[in-house]
Amino acid sequence: MKDIKFTKGNWEEYFEHAYTQRFPFKPEFIQEEECIANSKNPEMKDGFDYTTIMTKEKYGIGTRLWTTCSFEKYGAPLITLTDKLKRDEEGNLCYGACHEVVLWEKGINVWNLFEENGEIKYHNLLAVEFPLEAGIKHEMYIELEKKAVKVVIGDKTLTLRIENLPKEVYIGITGCENINRFYSVKIDNE
Repeated sequence: MKDIKFTKGNWEEYFEHAYTQRFPFKPEFIQEEECIANSKNPEMKDGFDYTTIMTKEKYGIGTRLWTTCSFEKYGAPLITLTDKLKRDEEGNLCYGACHEVVLWEKGINVWNLFEENGEIKYHNLLAVEFPLEAGIKHEMYIELEKKAVKVVIGDKTLTLRIENLPKEVYIGITGCENINRFYSVKIDNE
């Protein structure tokens, strides 16, 4: 099991900054003392960067991941799953089609982002409402199953069947829609 703390020098071996093709920005997380956080961006519609780091290796069925995160009001820390990463002309890592497991103050959303006519479109696969408090740490757990993702937040457990879930994925964490902080991640694929 990999037990990674998002303190300076402890996570860069396992993750690399990546950006989504949905937006023209290439933001990076800000290193804080005990975590990493996304930042403000007045050019984005909601005023905050959509910031991602991706694992340097792929993970398959049976992989379990825990992350400890927090969000400010309206924030949305999320886990990103994609089977395709590429480099742009400047050498930056980027991704397009993916699945997102999103924690926010009103529960959990799961999104499918896909390419259509050269654009990234998105479809909500799941929305389960329950209150989650801003400003405190939450543990989000996912498990990759065959054509499904199991999600656990607190005492809520959900399993969502996803027919087009790839057999192996890069796993990312993303902060969007306000300030989000990530403190640690554990990955178990044994």
